[in-house]
Amino acid sequence: MNKNIRLALLAGIIMICLVGVYTIMTMLHTPTSATPPQQIIASQSGDVLIPIGNITTTTTYYTYDSGGVAIRYFLVKDGQGTVRGALDACDVCYAAKKGYRQIGDRMHCLNCGREFAISSLGTENTPGGCWPSYLPMTTTNGNVSIRTADLLAKQFMFE
Repeated sequence: MNKNIRLALLAGIIMICLVGVYTIMTMLHTPTSATPPQQIIASQSGDVLIPIGNITTTTTYYTYDSGGVAIRYFLVKDGQGTVRGALDACDVCYAAKKGYRQIGDRMHCLNCGREFAISSLGTENTPGGCWPSYLPMTTTNGNVSIRTADLLAKQFMFE
């Protein structure tokens, strides 16, 4: 084989490898918004109501539309059946707009790579780094209730 053919063949193999690596990295870092968000139900007070029966151990992502800004959040049941939730944004790296992805019983930050046990979600961040942003919620009458004021308070994370 002459030298030019070998170089062209090597360049082609390198290009195929680079495309493969790019494809894999893109799949691993796909923002959670690629998962179609679920629509919310508004109560008469304007707050968000989500039937607890719709929440499973697989994370469900939701959006609240605030004048064209999609405020993303998620709900999931932990291994004991307790509903856990947070905003789909990190208190520290929210500007990257990457959010979280569930892998097993953990949520993984798609920006910095830190992971969090689902059973630990639903608390306020302690100083020190990445944490799924706290979203206050209550459970009453078979529904998770989230105040729209609490969603709007974190709108800046999604703008």
